[in-house]
Amino acid sequence: MGVFAHLCLTGSAFLFALEGYYRLQLRGIKVASPSTIGELEKFQQQVAQEMGSGSWREYVQVVGQVTTSQPLLSEVKRIPCVYYKTIISREYEKEGSDRPSEIIGRHEQSTLFLLRDHQGEIEVNPFGAEIEAVQVLDELRPADQPHAFALSLGFLSFNWHFGKGTTLGYRYQEWVLPLGQPVSVVGMASDQGGVLRLQKPQNRGQKFIISLSFEDPLIQQYKQQKRKMTYASLGATLCGVCGLVLALF
Repeated sequence: MGVFAHLCLTGSAFLFALEGYYRLQLRGIKVASPSTIGELEKFQQQVAQEMGSGSWREYVQVVGQVTTSQPLLSEVKRIPCVYYKTIISREYEKEGSDRPSEIIGRHEQSTLFLLRDHQGEIEVNPFGAEIEAVQVLDELRPADQPHAFALSLGFLSFNWHFGKGTTLGYRYQEWVLPLGQPVSVVGMASDQGGVLRLQKPQNRGQKFIISLSFEDPLIQQYKQQKRKMTYASLGATLCGVCGLVLALF
């Protein structure tokens, strides 16, 4: 019992230290400044008058709706969007295994779009962004040929012959960022090239995130991790105390 108590208390100390690390990380994050598009336009004009166009950079968070005059069409559902990801997986029988699967096709595409709020519009270049999208498809389709698969679907083209297991079906999954979708964009506002846009930050410590959540996603992530560590360390402490009590009595 004494060994058990010692291990629990040691684990508790480690988890408390880890929780402290996340707390310091949370304090050290350069938080993106919440801004409206009107405010960004005003700041950009002020800087352009003083220093010239193309010299303004700011790490910001902007909330608005996705819009564009030239949308993409998702591969399977054909939904107008500015980003989509399509994954096709093969599910097959294998002795001693619980229905394994393997990805046989994946395609991801994005395009420039406009973010619109009540004050105006700003261009967004999504290249390099972590994009949270809406899942619009998760469907298992039966296999016509258990040992082969052929597909021609837009950019996706396959002709597979499988040697392992009997194919049970193909799972089609698709995520999109559709037109009209409210999003939060955390990134660098810039007027480089004379165009006001949101894009990937040049600073490595700054994230570029297009999220369905309106809270800063980076802050949200660290809060969740810190909360988990706090619960774990409290649990380990309780185990350690119980172990000491049992060892003494």
